[in-house]
Amino acid sequence: MKFSVTGDKLVDYLSKLNSVIPTRSPLPILDNILFELNGNELKLLASDLEIFIRTTLEVKGEKDGKVAIPAKKLLEISRTLTSAKLDFSVNEKNRITIKTKNGKYTIGGEPAEEFPVPEEKGEMNKLEFDGRLLRRFLSKVIHAVNTDELRRNMSGVLLDVKPGELKFVATDGFRLGKIIKDNFKVKSDLEEKIIIPLKTSNLILRLNNGEDSVIDFDENDLKVTFGDFEIFSKLIDDTFPSYENVIPDNNDKILKIEKSSLSASLRRALIFADAITKRVRLEISNNALTIKADNPEIGSEGEETIEGSFTSTGGDEDFDSNPFVIAFNAGYLLDAVSQMDTGHSSGDEEPKIGADGVLIDDGDDSKHMPEGEINISFGSSSKAAIITPSEQKKNENYIELIMPVRVG
Repeated sequence: MKFSVTGDKLVDYLSKLNSVIPTRSPLPILDNILFELNGNELKLLASDLEIFIRTTLEVKGEKDGKVAIPAKKLLEISRTLTSAKLDFSVNEKNRITIKTKNGKYTIGGEPAEEFPVPEEKGEMNKLEFDGRLLRRFLSKVIHAVNTDELRRNMSGVLLDVKPGELKFVATDGFRLGKIIKDNFKVKSDLEEKIIIPLKTSNLILRLNNGEDSVIDFDENDLKVTFGDFEIFSKLIDDTFPSYENVIPDNNDKILKIEKSSLSASLRRALIFADAITKRVRLEISNNALTIKADNPEIGSEGEETIEGSFTSTGGDEDFDSNPFVIAFNAGYLLDAVSQMDTGHSSGDEEPKIGADGVLIDDGDDSKHMPEGEINISFGSSSKAAIITPSEQKKNENYIELIMPVRVG
């Protein structure tokens, strides 16, 4: 095998593939990336056996072939040669030689035949996503995915599709994110539910910059195609919990409050809250919300009041004389609030996604103000609260649910 490629181009692709390579694996071959050259088309494949990532880049090919190359070593070398032209050659003993204008480097590879490859299936269900829709919907709910391995059926994002409707749901039993797209075009008789593993969802968010996407799936396997990438993944072979019956439909107390003010106040409350429980107490009157946090072990406490409008659809209650009191995990509440699109935000902006796939809130309120209101509905201090944007996007219905904690 023989080809040439620029260092910066190779580093870009290797860095993306590196995210799936296991840190510890019983199969040493998985420490490698499979290189396969056909003409000027170089295919790269990485895997941890549960997930495969395959990508294609254009190179200057001279001799076709394939070999498995140690991923970490190659990435380290390439990162120091980003401005150089790299000439690769591989001999019959799988020794890889990399030549530059000023240097020559040799590393040992492995036979390509030992590297596992994904199963290519013919007949699968197909979903086509326009632009950034897949990325947007995943980013809205992924923070609520359960990370406890004991509850496998919650350890991924539910994709629920039926004629005219697409739904993404995630929950860890304490909070839930659900977003629905109406008028979604699918094959008329397609009605399926699949659970996309958290790691796969994170990879989609990390690698897909908004390209049109195609999801092929059956009851066991998933293939996601976008841009130069293909992701092959196993699905979670379990039943997603029945979540609809935990979503209250008669919360009669509505708090209208500015998103940026609430987010900033919750971030400050987290500084004073217990590091484990992150509990904050909310006391809501007719026109104000008071957030209290304390940590008796270190003697810290904080209290802050912000403006808001609180009304009850169930009657003419006076919350000034009898404030409504409820408590939450402030981290969960802040995650949910951060996802809300408001009247001053179209919701079409490209989301900032961190390394773990979760939407980034950079904490700089000056970038976001004024941002508009969100709505939070309550029933009782022991009942789940529902957070919604001030205005739903066209053909969308998005909610965040959060279970309260003991008021204390």
